[in-house]
Amino acid sequence: MSTSSSEADDPSPPAPDEADAVSPWVVRLFLILAFGLAFGIEGMTLVRSYLLDGEEETAQEMSQEEQVEDRAPLRLGDDLLPGTDVSERVAQMNMRARSSGPWAFRLVVAVVNETEQPYRLTLRGLETEDGMGLDAVHTTRCAPGDSTRLVATWRMGADARPRTLTAEADLGPADSTRTVQRRVSFGHVPVQMER
Repeated sequence: MSTSSSEADDPSPPAPDEADAVSPWVVRLFLILAFGLAFGIEGMTLVRSYLLDGEEETAQEMSQEEQVEDRAPLRLGDDLLPGTDVSERVAQMNMRARSSGPWAFRLVVAVVNETEQPYRLTLRGLETEDGMGLDAVHTTRCAPGDSTRLVATWRMGADARPRTLTAEADLGPADSTRTVQRRVSFGHVPVQMER
């Protein structure tokens, strides 16, 4: 039996075996899994970075608000430590200037303790506008239901001005004292010339 020349010249590919054939749905499944995994990882990374950045921004905003509150210049009549139940009002604040000799910054705080706990107010760490730190510490105690005045004076160079000060309050007995601390800043401090 002879074969025609057209059939001999036409090389047709052999039929694939059933075992070697890959079904199109298996390929699609692998592609879906690969892309789904990649998008899932990227999505989780994006969500986590958004949540963490949001928390950091909130913390930064809160700390900035606290700094803004602490950086507000202290004025006459202001409460030195609003975080306590005791009133610590700035009664006097001025520079005493002399034509010869050092200048002095004077701060008077009126303390009214209407609580039932003993109270102590401490002023320390005065820093001038030129960056000089003064270590003098001024403290007063106030019994429950009593009032007092803390008069604090720091000597400094001529033409110097106070910039910041640390105020610290201790409220309660020695075994369970609650401490509140605040770094306050000064704005314009009036100058009183003396001879």
